[in-house]
Amino acid sequence: MPYQGNNSATASAESTEVSSPPPRHGLVAVAGFSCLVVALQQTLVVPAVPGFPKILGHSPEAVAWLVTATLLTGAIATPIVARLSDMFGRRRMLVLSMLFVLVGSLLAPVAGLGTLVAGRALQGVGTALVPVAMAQMRDSLPARRVGPSLAVLSATLGIGGGIGIPLGGVILTTLSWQWLFWLSAVLSLVSIALIVRVVPRHEPAPAGRFDVGGAALLSIALVAFLLGLSQGGAWGWTSPLTLAALAVAVLAGLAWGRYELRHSSPLVDLRASARRPILFTNLASLALGTLMFANLLLTTSQLQGPTSENGFGWSARDAGLAMLPNAVAMFAVAPFTARLAERLGARAVLTVGASVTGLGYLLRIIVTPSAGMAVVWTTVVGIGVGIGYAALPMLITAHAPAREIGAANGLNALLRAIGTAIASAGVAGISTVMATEAHGAQVPTSTALLTVSACGVGFSLLTLVFSSLVSRRYRRVEVAR
Repeated sequence: MPYQGNNSATASAESTEVSSPPPRHGLVAVAGFSCLVVALQQTLVVPAVPGFPKILGHSPEAVAWLVTATLLTGAIATPIVARLSDMFGRRRMLVLSMLFVLVGSLLAPVAGLGTLVAGRALQGVGTALVPVAMAQMRDSLPARRVGPSLAVLSATLGIGGGIGIPLGGVILTTLSWQWLFWLSAVLSLVSIALIVRVVPRHEPAPAGRFDVGGAALLSIALVAFLLGLSQGGAWGWTSPLTLAALAVAVLAGLAWGRYELRHSSPLVDLRASARRPILFTNLASLALGTLMFANLLLTTSQLQGPTSENGFGWSARDAGLAMLPNAVAMFAVAPFTARLAERLGARAVLTVGASVTGLGYLLRIIVTPSAGMAVVWTTVVGIGVGIGYAALPMLITAHAPAREIGAANGLNALLRAIGTAIASAGVAGISTVMATEAHGAQVPTSTALLTVSACGVGFSLLTLVFSSLVSRRYRRVEVAR
């Protein structure tokens, strides 16, 4: 049987579930919509970033904090809020996460760069909603519906990332940059109202006291690591500032691990996370996060690149709209993914996802004679990532201790986010090192594009390895109750 934790914890979880009210109609739809709203925050503002230096009168390095701030706060908040949901209830944390998005969306367009960065940082906290929503599915739905619901929620993450760029481009073209945030405010307000109305309230099982020390050490490690990773290109990868940030990340991370292993109620149960199914599921999450964001960056770069470097000379708006088939396809495969998991198990789903993703990246290298084919292979990669994404929460929910489902999903989501940061830094680094001048600007060479695709094939193979190392004893999705 899957890992259950200790018997008392399992019994407590069971007693809580019995006393919980039945799930209300539309719970999966509301959770999916809320996940879509927070996923949009990652990419909706991306089309506006190149124009913000001129609009705001600040350097591109300063404006880059609009993306970095969201990444940092999201990474920090995800494991913390997920753990708090185990202790104080899912609905409270769902509403709290979306309130941060609402406040950030209202604050961002008020004045200058300072409030804009602050607003983006608050929006980033909303990322923590995703693992809480996934844990809510386990709490509120019958076991047979958990797998399909997790597949739907996972699909919305890819959809949000896929439609954020084209939607942001349309808003910038037809309205103004402030509407990027007014729209987010409206969507978050609707989400809050739906969560309050639809998500059932119940008291969680006792889950110990909150690990303040662990949260502080993990926050320091994440801030240092993500700062070094996201700003390394601007600071210089061998600069004292970058090296110091990465060194602090390593030291704080080691201190955090030591502290968590000794804590009676840790923020993240490292012993449970080290168990084979959870460990390799989390490593697969890191790889898939890298593959998803690299696909987005590679496609928009190639579509906008000069024809002399195997690009296609598209506008930024058209390149963004080209990501829509990717988003639609990810949503379309969600029902298929759920049925496949029911028949073969979540590990098989992860294997299929990694295989399709690797095939898409390989075909980009072998057969890309036109922009249309590039969009097709991008969509194939998106389908593979969508299938793999769906398997991750299924595996975590099946194997994590019952009283720590929220925290376990939070750690998995955190690693996925770190994967996107690795993709951003990696693609930027490759594009900078292998760059040439065209039309008065530095653009990635055809070799840079091939290198990114080759890295995609490599990370897909890694995901296949991780999938094969997830325990084979579990042939079908089971939910630890």
